[in-house]
Amino acid sequence: MQTRIRTICVFGGARTGNDPRLAEAATALGDAIGSAGIRLVYGGGGEGLMGAVAAAAATAGSEVIAIAPRFLVERMRMPRGVVQTITVPDMHMRKRLMFDYADAFVALPGGIGTIEELAEVMTWRKLERHSKPILVANFCDFWSPWLELLDHLEDAGFLCGQVSAACLVADAPAAIVPMLQRGVCFSQDRLSLAEYFRSASRPGTQLFSAPPL
Repeated sequence: MQTRIRTICVFGGARTGNDPRLAEAATALGDAIGSAGIRLVYGGGGEGLMGAVAAAAATAGSEVIAIAPRFLVERMRMPRGVVQTITVPDMHMRKRLMFDYADAFVALPGGIGTIEELAEVMTWRKLERHSKPILVANFCDFWSPWLELLDHLEDAGFLCGQVSAACLVADAPAAIVPMLQRGVCFSQDRLSLAEYFRSASRPGTQLFSAPPL
């Protein structure tokens, strides 16, 4: 049974967006993660909100791990202080390794890729593939339309209330780590990276077991 968060996976935009307060908030979050002695896992790169949170976490003493597909590593500028870069063949393995490393997830403001990553971990939560905390960093009300969409899906009968209720929401960087620490309570079978790659290389191997009908 997990009682303390050791690794946070942060999703976020490869751009900073039009509001400079977003980059400031991402930097503050990275500083909070590093100051708490928590490892950061993210999708790599030194640009945008992803780069801001990674650079700040590394500066504050956090171990930072970037996981990125080869085609992105070849063209990304990595921030100084990133301890380790794991290069994977494709986006699917990138998301899988980010998931396996993480004890909790935070979604910063971002574009379609960030939305896709957030939606996927929420879907896996719905299918009872994990019970790791998921937090939406609603800086400057960026995610308010997303939260309204979840309410709409629930009202329309396409989403159960447990899905949106399981998603934590914070509008200030300082609140995020304490909220995640309070929200963590799960058990899981953790594959080592070596075990994962051996499993992934076996033909016909299913890394997720099918949920009960």
